Amino acid sequence: MERSLLFLALLWTFGVTIGSLASLNNIPAVSIPGIDKTAHFIFYFVFFILWYFGLRNKIVSKIFIFILVLITLFYGIGMEVLQANFTTNRQADLYDVLANTIGTFAGFLIGYFSEKTFRNKL
Repeated sequence: MERSLLFLALLWTFGVTIGSLASLNNIPAVSIPGIDKTAHFIFYFVFFILWYFGLRNKIVSKIFIFILVLITLFYGIGMEVLQANFTTNRQADLYDVLANTIGTFAGFLIGYFSEKTFRNKL
C-alpha cells in the first residue's frame, strides 16, 4: 500500500509541476469564481496527504511531519517563483501561495488527526 502511495505521490508531484509550468494558452478559460484557488488548495492538500501516508511508516520521528509541511510549502512557493521567472504566460500570485498553504495545513490536520485516531483505537 505504501509503495502505491509513494508512486501516486511521485505522479502527483510530476502532474502539479507540469500543471504549474505548462502554457495554458490553448485551454479555454473557465469563468467559475474561485476555481483557480480551489484547484491550488486541492493540489496541495492531495500532495501533502499522498506524501504523508506514503512515507509515514518509514519515518519514526515526529519532526517528519514538520519537515514534510515545510517541503510542501517551499515546493508551492518554488512553483510560483518558477512561474514568475521561467514562463512567459504565467505569473506568480500570492493568493495562489495562500491557497497552497491552506491546502497543505488542511492535509496536515487530516493526516495528523486521522493517525492519532487510528493509533488510539488500536
